[in-house]
Amino acid sequence: MKRKLNIASKLTSVSTASVRMSVIMIFCLLSAFYVSAEPASKLFNIATDAYKAKNYPQSIDAYQKLLSDGYRNASVYYNLGNSYYKTDQISLAILNYERALRLAPSDDDIRFNLKLANLKTVDRIIPVPQLYIVSKWRSFAGSQSSRSWAIFSVVCLWLALIAFAIYLFIGSMRKSGFFSGALLILFSLFFFYLSYSQSQAEFGAGQAILTATNTYIKSAPDASGTDLFIIHEGVKLNILDRVGEWSKIRLGDGKVGWVQQNTFTVI
Repeated sequence: MKRKLNIASKLTSVSTASVRMSVIMIFCLLSAFYVSAEPASKLFNIATDAYKAKNYPQSIDAYQKLLSDGYRNASVYYNLGNSYYKTDQISLAILNYERALRLAPSDDDIRFNLKLANLKTVDRIIPVPQLYIVSKWRSFAGSQSSRSWAIFSVVCLWLALIAFAIYLFIGSMRKSGFFSGALLILFSLFFFYLSYSQSQAEFGAGQAILTATNTYIKSAPDASGTDLFIIHEGVKLNILDRVGEWSKIRLGDGKVGWVQQNTFTVI
């Protein structure tokens, strides 16, 4: 009996030590998170205060520091776009508004400011008309961020599991439980597809903003190529192909040509 008590006391001490170690680890993790989050919060406040004081170069530096530290969200991009807009750096304002809009596609303030910035560009690109159904589909898919669509997908999946549980354990609701579960699975897959496609749009390298003051679009990926037309800063480019330091691009109005990669920045 005495031997058993000793073993039990040792197990209790080991268990207590494990609990203490877990608590210490959790405390260290929380402390590290707090330490990393606090400077970001302070830096965001510094940037905001600088913007309110019309010290736009300082606000730009602070927001850029946040981005370089990994704090990429719609608010930071939006505020950085506002700072660039106030300093008449229109192409960089458009670039950051576009980045903010990808993360928050339903934000009306971002859309409005992006529209204002585009009005300050030299070129007036008239988009090629799209089929009504295609336009509506793209508008619907872009109405939520990839994260929001993913949340909808997970919620539907959990509801489907509940419906199948009802099908298995409640005899009077077997039929409705099965069909509800099957329908929710389809919805979950549909929202997953929307999340994936929107994620491709948010993080893909298929679009860019011309940040050079102006540049000629060439007929071939070579400096000696024929000049097709000229475009100015702020124009949105669709990247089709790359050859060395040149990219094949298409404008919203359907025009195609080649441009050097150092003239634009990917959204």
